[in-house]
Amino acid sequence: MNKFLWGKLKIKLILSLVFSFAISLGIFYLLQVAGENLLGIYFNKTSFIEKQETQALFEFKSYVSDNGLTLNDQDKITKWVSDKKYVEIYIYKDNNLLYSSNSYISAAENGEYLINPSLIREPFDNIEFADTNAQMYMEFFFEYKYGYIIIFLGVAISFIFFISIMLFFINKKTSYIGILENEIKILEGGNLDYQITIRGNDELSSLAQSINEMRKSFIEKLESEEKARLANSELVTAMSHDLRTPLTALVGYLDIIKYKKYKTDENLMQYIHNSREKAYQIKHLSDKLFEYFTVFNTNEDDLELETFDGNQLIDQIIDEQLLVLQNNGFLFEFTSCDTPFYLEVNLISMRRVFDNIFSNITKYADKSKPVKIKCYIDNQFLLVDINNYINNNLKKVDSTQIGMKTCERIIKKHKGEIVVTRTEDTYSVHIRLSAKTPLQFITGTDQKHRNLFSHNVNLTFIDFGDS
Repeated sequence: MNKFLWGKLKIKLILSLVFSFAISLGIFYLLQVAGENLLGIYFNKTSFIEKQETQALFEFKSYVSDNGLTLNDQDKITKWVSDKKYVEIYIYKDNNLLYSSNSYISAAENGEYLINPSLIREPFDNIEFADTNAQMYMEFFFEYKYGYIIIFLGVAISFIFFISIMLFFINKKTSYIGILENEIKILEGGNLDYQITIRGNDELSSLAQSINEMRKSFIEKLESEEKARLANSELVTAMSHDLRTPLTALVGYLDIIKYKKYKTDENLMQYIHNSREKAYQIKHLSDKLFEYFTVFNTNEDDLELETFDGNQLIDQIIDEQLLVLQNNGFLFEFTSCDTPFYLEVNLISMRRVFDNIFSNITKYADKSKPVKIKCYIDNQFLLVDINNYINNNLKKVDSTQIGMKTCERIIKKHKGEIVVTRTEDTYSVHIRLSAKTPLQFITGTDQKHRNLFSHNVNLTFIDFGDS
């Protein structure tokens, strides 16, 4: 497509040249026909040619008499003829051709020029030279002079039309280039909302379209960076609060221990225990913060993806988490996927997602009701639904939501989606990842990505804990 567009401007230029030349050629032909007709009418009505011939004949006779020329002064006669340009002279004596200004007339073997009766179309004129009298025939071509003028004017006017038509086509493109230049300067000034004008269907319009797309991409990038900046700012603010609380308590306990403000050894051990708990809490928060920034500062291209047997991979990851649930006294129901498929994922990142999700479950789920996990394939996508009941006996927990934000980022890098829904009693996580059937894995084909979650309304990303 780009190669085709690349040639359009060149094709238009060639067509403009051909069109301009054709128009100019037509104008030249019309001018020639009209000029010749007008000259013919003018010459016939005014006897212009006859007057020119009479004038030329008179001037030659005057030239001969005024300069006392003889028949032997042929060089001077030739000079006069060359000055007149459109005249041929033939001089005869006793029916013998003695002089001809026409170089195509050849001499006889005896050195005398022979008369050529076919050249004589008019009566001879008598002319008196200084040494003798002779007869002269003069042939005129004055109409050629004015014919050349008509041709010259026709060429000049046609050339002007050719240049004018070409400039018209070129000006349309150069004016558009000028518009693009001014509009790019507007973008350079910072007004990224200004729409670049798209005109025509050639390289220039393709360039304008590319500039528009680049402008939109740049705006989206700026908006994304601004959102990330605000999110990071809010996160840092929340984290500073969450870190300050246990850190303040830790400093207080350490001061009590250092200055021996405790009463008994049991109080000392309790303060040491509390200090240790606060230290672990700070470590946990700092680890999550580091994990968050590590994920968000990693480009999608830096993620090394591997292809796995989807059934084995998901069963293994879920089994690891089910063992954690079992050790913590949770009930669970796991429905494995019965359709063969392949996944292309980064194993470490994907484990981190499920670790975060099930870490929330162990902290905030109701142990008396089962955690339900279901995996299935729908339209070349792997869907994982995780549902649990919320333990309403827990106190309200302030959360920075780092865990689910990290999960959201990882799934997005895998070109998937994660949606969290919450009701008064239940908490659900829905994950969708692109999967390939065995046939697609062999042929390397895949269906177009579709928005399977379009039916979910008012879905929000919610994290109940610090994970």
